[in-house]
Amino acid sequence: MPSPDLSTDAINALVGTRHPTTGIEFPPSGLQPYHDWLIRTLHRLAESSAGGLRVQRAEGDPVGICIASGRASIAGVALSLEEYSTSLAGFNNDTTLVWLADASGEAEVGTTSVANGWPSSDHLKLAEVSIEAGEITSILDRRFETVFRV
Repeated sequence: MPSPDLSTDAINALVGTRHPTTGIEFPPSGLQPYHDWLIRTLHRLAESSAGGLRVQRAEGDPVGICIASGRASIAGVALSLEEYSTSLAGFNNDTTLVWLADASGEAEVGTTSVANGWPSSDHLKLAEVSIEAGEITSILDRRFETVFRV
């Protein structure tokens, strides 16, 4: 069900508060400079919508990754992943591809060396993780390549 447009009175009543889902702050009319508010707003929107399934370094493991919980649809199957951690110790001095796939209706995280390439089956690209000398040196977010592909 679509949300109704806010009236001027409703907007004025919200000034200085934050939206409970997105965290967006409702600014006063005529806010100057608007640029800072706009950038903060865009940043919050991006963080709130892109947080799911983000790959980051795991605390306490120099080659460990943690995938934030999230939901995705792969080949028409809705999947949900709870926060997931794994070690990429077997990929030292290499780049690891990390993806999400459907395993009979359950979310499954896959990893392989960049030399093997992405799987040929339906999947959601999550990241490329580079490891040098026993430590993660970079994590390249690949989620949007799958989400926004033409």
